Amino acid sequence: MTQGNARLAAPGLTTYPTVFVSFPHMKPSVPPLPLKALQAFEATMRLGGMGRAAERLGVTHGAVSRQIGLLQQALGHPLFEGPRNARRPTAEAERLWGEIAPAFAALEQAVAGRTRAGRRVRVSCLSTLAARWLIPRLPDFAVAHPGVVVELTESYAALDRTLGGADLAIRMLASDTACPEGLEAVPFMDNSIGMVVAPGGAPDVRLLSRSHPSAWTDWTALTGRSAPAGGPIEFDHQQTMIEAALAGLGAAVSQRPLIEADVAAGRLVAPHGFVGDGAAFAAFHRRGEAAAPMRRLLLWLQAQGRA
Repeated sequence: MTQGNARLAAPGLTTYPTVFVSFPHMKPSVPPLPLKALQAFEATMRLGGMGRAAERLGVTHGAVSRQIGLLQQALGHPLFEGPRNARRPTAEAERLWGEIAPAFAALEQAVAGRTRAGRRVRVSCLSTLAARWLIPRLPDFAVAHPGVVVELTESYAALDRTLGGADLAIRMLASDTACPEGLEAVPFMDNSIGMVVAPGGAPDVRLLSRSHPSAWTDWTALTGRSAPAGGPIEFDHQQTMIEAALAGLGAAVSQRPLIEADVAAGRLVAPHGFVGDGAAFAAFHRRGEAAAPMRRLLLWLQAQGRA
């Protein structure tokens, strides 16, 4: 007992230093969070499958499956049901994912911009728009935002919250179409259509894309004009249809962004101009997910759409 303690102690009492005693056999009252298992589960729910989750996390499919198995054991109930080749989340899995997804999104945003992986944006885009509008403009984005890497894939697939494994998906948004559940849509460019033909081409022959079979019907309804009598000559995609128009094979109805460079250069002419159809090009992302690199890309898309 020190002299100071002696002065503070009551008569007849002795003071002792504080001692903390632990009992190794005692379990903590709150079990540790299974963070790896929760990360595997969140990625599986967000991306729509264990395979995509494994690819995104840089592990094997088996590793993701084991982590989800551990999580199910910890929770005491299954999170997925159905046959092995078509597993689907249970209602409880949907509720759990809804509660933990914002936390994981916040963690991703906290590290985004601090690593190269955090500065990467995976974009799924309509193939013809990618080739004829987006890719020619991407060098401008690279100069303005040298730290952001855009990885581009081409797809016409319908959207759900998985976005096919992408961070951002560019699709058409009709005026009467609701945004898919779990997603947010950022319209960045109004759509307009018009008849185009090459100078000296064949304006009396219709060119048609099987991916947009109603193009001529839509155009005649919007303009009150008649379609050319000849044809149609059909193509699988808009890209090949536009190439046919450039070659002088006939006239095509095209979305303005896809051929505006050709019209500006005089390779195509639009004798009746363009008319809006109420639709817009939009960038879709998962609700609550908008890290800084994605926000930069969204703002850039909006600026390009207004240009």
